[in-house]
Amino acid sequence: MMGSVLVILAAVVMVVQIGITVRLWRSDLYTRGQKIAQSAMIWLLPVVGAIVVYVGLRHTDDVCRLEPNSEGEHQSLWWTNHDP
Repeated sequence: MMGSVLVILAAVVMVVQIGITVRLWRSDLYTRGQKIAQSAMIWLLPVVGAIVVYVGLRHTDDVCRLEPNSEGEHQSLWWTNHDP
C-alpha cells in the first residue's frame, strides 16, 4: 500500500516537472543558457527547483505586457511593475 502511494506521488511530481520544463522552453523571455540552467534546477532539486522556476515564469507573465501604439497595433514590449 505505502509503495503504491510513493509511486503515485513520484509520478505526479514528474508530470509537474515535465509541464514546467515544457513551459520554460516555450518561453521567449530567457536565453538558451538560462533555460538550460533552470531546467537543471528543476530536475536536480525536484520540488524546490520546480517551484522557483514556476514562480519566476508566473512573475514574468504578470509583469510583461504588450502596449498598443498610436495605430492600435501591438508593436513594442513594455515592462511594468504592478506591485503596490
